[in-house]
Amino acid sequence: MLIDGHAHAFLPEDLEVLAQRMPLLDSQLEDDDPHKWRLTGQGSLEAVANSMTQAGVEHFVLLPVSGRPERVPQLNRWAARAAEELPAIIAFAALHPKGEVAADLAQVLELGLKGVKLHPFLQRFSLEDPEVAELLGQVKHRGLPVLLDTIHPEGLLRAKPHMAPVLELMGFSGVRPRQVARLAHSYPQISFIAAHGGSLYGWDRLGPLMELDNVFFDLAYLNGLVQPDDLVKIIRDKGPDRVIYGSDAPWRDPVAFRAWFEDLPLTSGEREQIAAATLLELLGE
Repeated sequence: MLIDGHAHAFLPEDLEVLAQRMPLLDSQLEDDDPHKWRLTGQGSLEAVANSMTQAGVEHFVLLPVSGRPERVPQLNRWAARAAEELPAIIAFAALHPKGEVAADLAQVLELGLKGVKLHPFLQRFSLEDPEVAELLGQVKHRGLPVLLDTIHPEGLLRAKPHMAPVLELMGFSGVRPRQVARLAHSYPQISFIAAHGGSLYGWDRLGPLMELDNVFFDLAYLNGLVQPDDLVKIIRDKGPDRVIYGSDAPWRDPVAFRAWFEDLPLTSGEREQIAAATLLELLGE
């Protein structure tokens, strides 16, 4: 079995915005540069679902996200409907620390969504903000894993120095391993999924996360960014039972991503654990 634990899809109005904004971020980079943020397909729910089928993915986690707090209820209803219509979908919820968290969380529970996605970069908040503590305080007894998008800003700027004005404009201070570790210690009831191998562009700083049983890593977006031997070392140091397969579609092509995953020098047991077992155990399936 193969479950993609990290995927997105977008409503038509969001795709229009992305078409306008994405070229501004990485226009300096060629389309085949793995560091370039770009859609690899159309990005609609239908297109992403079709690409998952082509990749042999049996289920995938749909992660809605918006920078606007007022859109959270709309996106969560959309994700829930998508899961009803497409049995392959495992729907997570968007929450925004600066939104109506109590009401939004009540809706999440009513809709039966399986987890929470937080995106500090897009949603323009810091893990140090008091609103994050308030949100996690409400989530901690709900049995919902929290997937944190991660970016280590110094590492990002080493790879893409042209992003410096963007980070400054957005006031983004990063999502670092030590920050995630602090949250994990403060909220041991919550299982945190640190996306992109624990810290996007911060893979040399993962030490604070390695011994924490309530912190999981996913593999989203890592093909072309981390050397296979280096990634396998990270996986084994963390433990495959704390690592989740995920492509980050449509920012990565699911077919190419699966081929990359199958080529990683893992044992068959490690590969099976990451491909589905870790996420199923985390979700209590």
